[in-house]
Amino acid sequence: MKPRRRIALTIIGCLAIAGAIVALSLALTPHTAPVGTSENPVAGDPVQGTDTAGSTATPVPTATPTNRADVAASAAASAAEDVVSATNAMLTKGNGVPPDLTDYTSGFVEGELRALAAERESLGYTQVGKAVITKITTVASTLTGAHPTITLNVCIDSSDVDVLDASGKSLKKSLYNPGYPVLNVYGAELISGEWKITTHDIPAKDNCK
Repeated sequence: MKPRRRIALTIIGCLAIAGAIVALSLALTPHTAPVGTSENPVAGDPVQGTDTAGSTATPVPTATPTNRADVAASAAASAAEDVVSATNAMLTKGNGVPPDLTDYTSGFVEGELRALAAERESLGYTQVGKAVITKITTVASTLTGAHPTITLNVCIDSSDVDVLDASGKSLKKSLYNPGYPVLNVYGAELISGEWKITTHDIPAKDNCK
């Protein structure tokens, strides 16, 4: 299976209007973050600590993954990037769900994005500005069994993001903005031959500081 295409991203992350940090934390846009590889892992064994550093500059091309674990990690990271990019586009327009949502999401994350899109559209809120993925790390991988899974730590900086209400008034002061990238944990699952993001969490312990 070939990894999904990498796209130049322009947001998502941990954005939230007072009291709704988790729901609104997806409102950002990332730059493409090249996915690193582990050194000679055994196919099917859990992979720990595969690290990928992001950049606000044009990403440097990386070597094509050659083994099963690296190919899977790259495809899962690409799906996470798709989620971030699509969410940014969705919230910038403020008028609905991306038509290709099911290509890279399923389960909880698909429902989360649909709910967020409906909420923003009903409120008349739109996003402006950009945020970036600063780092993607593969922290766990199980490629055997009926439901192969990968867990990704994704650091997202939303410092430049603002949200405007229906009248065009900035809600910047109400947004969660700690001044550094915030950790988002994404779970990916291999579904019908494609890696899709199915779970999302913002843990209390933030390793992106």
